[in-house]
Amino acid sequence: MDFSIELGTEVLRQTPDVLRAMLSGLSVGWTTGDEGPDTWSPYQVVGHLTFVEESDWIDRTHVILKYGTERVFDPVDREAGFTRFRGWSLTDLLDRFATVRTSNLQTLKDLIEIEDLGRRGVHPGFGEVTISQLLATWVVHDLNHLGQIVKTMAKQYSQAIGPWREFLPIIDAP
Repeated sequence: MDFSIELGTEVLRQTPDVLRAMLSGLSVGWTTGDEGPDTWSPYQVVGHLTFVEESDWIDRTHVILKYGTERVFDPVDREAGFTRFRGWSLTDLLDRFATVRTSNLQTLKDLIEIEDLGRRGVHPGFGEVTISQLLATWVVHDLNHLGQIVKTMAKQYSQAIGPWREFLPIIDAP
């Protein structure tokens, strides 16, 4: 499937509601459990998503539109949301994510025309990228982290499922 703003926006618009449906009202064990060292809990994933929502996708789109390939994107600290949102309740974090996402989707609608999708910027690690690639990555980034949350939650019951483990490949997925 080729990227389109309309199709991408369908997913981006739903992510806050999906997160709220998956995580609201769950016990802390579900939302703060992780898979071990150097892995993230669902709470941390929401913090990450919120931080990059505030500082990545639309900011980088603006950089491409204003500077093109004359300026490299600022690097994003993938774990900065852990510090930025330390102490926030999950409900407050989900609310913040939803608010920023709604604002960003409106900005995107007002900012980008179809003919802008091929415009290029420079990523600090990948080199030249297009707005289309950046926006498609925004969509897949959401889906990736939704999958990460599901996998992390499933792995909380790795031992509890006993012999059914062989039928549940999510438990042994890296």
